[in-house]
Amino acid sequence: MTSRHSLACVLLLRQVSNLHQRRLLYPRIHPHFSTGTAGIPIKLLFEAEGMKVTAEMKNGEIYRGLLLNAEDTMNMTLSDVVRTARNGQVMKLPSVYLRGSAVRFIALPELLKNAPVFKKVATLKKKAEAERQNASRSGGSKRKRE
Repeated sequence: MTSRHSLACVLLLRQVSNLHQRRLLYPRIHPHFSTGTAGIPIKLLFEAEGMKVTAEMKNGEIYRGLLLNAEDTMNMTLSDVVRTARNGQVMKLPSVYLRGSAVRFIALPELLKNAPVFKKVATLKKKAEAERQNASRSGGSKRKRE
């Protein structure tokens, strides 16, 4: 290889690395098939995909629309959006992409009360409660003094 070829390979590797860092080379794995590293609020947001949600931003703007896509960082894409500005001005938009770090809170549909995520939480809560009761019955986990 000549030095020109090696330079071209280095530049190509940098471009691939940049694309990978920006998640353009390999698409994001759908959260339902992920390893489970996301917390419960994020999983609940994934469950809301395809439903109407309301997101209030830190700057006071309110966006209501159909949640098309959500990411682990709470970035989200909404379609058929109604945006309400801080001064009350209402504007209809075909789609918006909201940055998760700018979101104050997200109002989700009542339907998600029965989401599978909450069933898992309930079973974990029952297990922890049962373990605490067993520990208190058996004298607890008191330390021995030396």
